Amino acid sequence: MAPVTVAFFGISGSGKGTQCVLLEDYLKEKDPSRGVVRPEMGDLLRRFMQSGTSLGKHIAEIVNSGGLVPSFMPIYMLTGVLNEQFDGSQHLILDGTCRRPDQSRAVDDMMRLWKRESLQAVVLKLSKETAKQRLVARGRVDDATDEALASRFAWYEEHVVPSVEELRSLGWTVHEVDGESDVETVHKRILATLKLA
Repeated sequence: MAPVTVAFFGISGSGKGTQCVLLEDYLKEKDPSRGVVRPEMGDLLRRFMQSGTSLGKHIAEIVNSGGLVPSFMPIYMLTGVLNEQFDGSQHLILDGTCRRPDQSRAVDDMMRLWKRESLQAVVLKLSKETAKQRLVARGRVDDATDEALASRFAWYEEHVVPSVEELRSLGWTVHEVDGESDVETVHKRILATLKLA
């Protein structure tokens, strides 16, 4: 199996994190010798905020006040993980990295550096109504108020959609996958779309 490089996108509640884990498990099972690197941006950021450094404290202030972290931070985090864990031969799953067009360009630069081919993005398509139902069901009621969702969806349209288009313009293959179904059905759709099953 050739190494997979895939970046995931989708609005809050689309199940990106779940699908990334399922894909990681599938690749580990089907191609155990290659290994999978899946940087978890949320976890990386939380750990960094607790590092006690000056930058960590600044980032914590921004996050805790509901602000957006500076665009260089996800790239800084990703660079650290790839430097330590990635030699170019493993499968690579990205979630939460390309949230703005400049981040997409930086990630593309990294992939070219490692001579990665077949660069792909999966966009999970989901209605706002379904997203709200899922967030409420998860117990994330604060995230599922009409106001909070409107803000998140607007941010996604303003920043993340152009990031996907930036990857497309850089030669990545962008797949839109229907994310309305149950977790297992969506997982199968993603495997089929990426020609892994």
